[in-house]
Amino acid sequence: MSKEDYSKYYIQGSDHYLIPKDIFNELFNEMENWKKEAHQYKKVIDKLSKTIYEIDELRKTTGGYPSDYIDYSLEILREVE
Repeated sequence: MSKEDYSKYYIQGSDHYLIPKDIFNELFNEMENWKKEAHQYKKVIDKLSKTIYEIDELRKTTGGYPSDYIDYSLEILREVE
């Protein structure tokens, strides 16, 4: 949803929104930042999920846990810090 989609909240014949325009802009920008953060977290979760499935497959075939996958998983987690 874009900023322009919120024009329905504008009170016709007035220069006021249902909430003050500066607060609206601040909240809208905060929402956009949350979307970007959520997208970044989703990418990290997807990478970790893939790694976990690979570890599980290797564990089934070799009987152990490869330490390089653990290091790789920790590296992925550091991406969001």
